Amino acid sequence: MKHDYRIEGHVNGGRILGKGAGEIDPDTGVSTMDVTFEQMPAGWDPRTIVLMCCDRALVMAAQEAPGTVGMLRASGGLLSIGRDVPGNDRESFIRDAAGNVLAHVRASSMTDFRAESLYDSSRVEGGFSNLRRGVNGVANIPAFDGVMMQAGPNLIVVTTRFAVELEDGSTVHGTTNYPHYLPQQAVELPYYQLLRVESVVQEFDGRDLHSEVTTRVLPFTPPAEDAVSAAVERMTSISA
Repeated sequence: MKHDYRIEGHVNGGRILGKGAGEIDPDTGVSTMDVTFEQMPAGWDPRTIVLMCCDRALVMAAQEAPGTVGMLRASGGLLSIGRDVPGNDRESFIRDAAGNVLAHVRASSMTDFRAESLYDSSRVEGGFSNLRRGVNGVANIPAFDGVMMQAGPNLIVVTTRFAVELEDGSTVHGTTNYPHYLPQQAVELPYYQLLRVESVVQEFDGRDLHSEVTTRVLPFTPPAEDAVSAAVERMTSISA
């Protein structure tokens, strides 16, 4: 299932503009995307979009484990964040080990995978970021997870937590809240679910970003390997 992709908006007082295309395969849980950035402010690393803003294709591509309902089936192909419910944006933070905020971003989006012209379009509504490519930009994103729940009529909330290994050798942590509005919700979620991002592979040359993400929806049980907590434990043992 191929789709157009667009990201725009502003952060750090500068404009963001990226255009590209992607493809999702819910049978495997794999989503791929290629984006070319025409405008990009200093201090904002596009490799954070899978974590903070703005990639809804990965949640649409999630492979369903038995007894779960993925976002694509639940939504019928149409969802938004902050567009139909003004002010209900996605919001994300990244903090270092001392608790200092390195990035804080708000964003909205519209995703329509129903028609022939499929698209995923996001807008960064504002914020700041101090993640500079080549200095302390994103080096690696370990597997991470989040809770997915029906929060009311036509509203599914996903809250994720993640670790990020930076180019300066440090590990930072973050959270993102995604209030998905489903105007034509087809199926309600049966219960709390685990949204598991099993792998993130990215290549970025300063202008062009390629990403491949594998995502699954699982019953609400702890994962066999908790990559986020493991990173915390490693960092604690090093500092002790």
